[in-house]
Amino acid sequence: MSGTAYYVCPRCGKPLWNIEAKHIGNKTYYYGVHREVLPDGRVKFIYHYIGPDRYTYASKLHADLGLELKSPIQEVVEGRPRLIDYLEDITKAIEDRMARTEISAYTAQQLADRLQELATRLREYARQRAVEEAKARGDGQ
Repeated sequence: MSGTAYYVCPRCGKPLWNIEAKHIGNKTYYYGVHREVLPDGRVKFIYHYIGPDRYTYASKLHADLGLELKSPIQEVVEGRPRLIDYLEDITKAIEDRMARTEISAYTAQQLADRLQELATRLREYARQRAVEEAKARGDGQ
């Protein structure tokens, strides 16, 4: 990929000039590349490690929960927040355990309470952010 795509570096938040993949054995590791033109005209490249394509070992430790750790590269390239993937995975894990009656009433109530609290806070946050974003665009009240 060239510098025409606009990706944001998960390490520093600046635009990436390129993404490079390094293959070592059967694993792939990704690096974000920043390109900086110095005052004397020379070009300086800065590399930030983004992560592997998959977290195989760490994901094995969470397999019993139905979770697979996601690499930041997916978020950078696909633009889909990992939080959404994790929330969907956790939702599926809870639903699967409910279907197999592996969650006690106490645990189910604890999960429901926490999810309800989170939903309330998220709705309020979304409302506040919508107002702020509208003001920043100049179409707010």
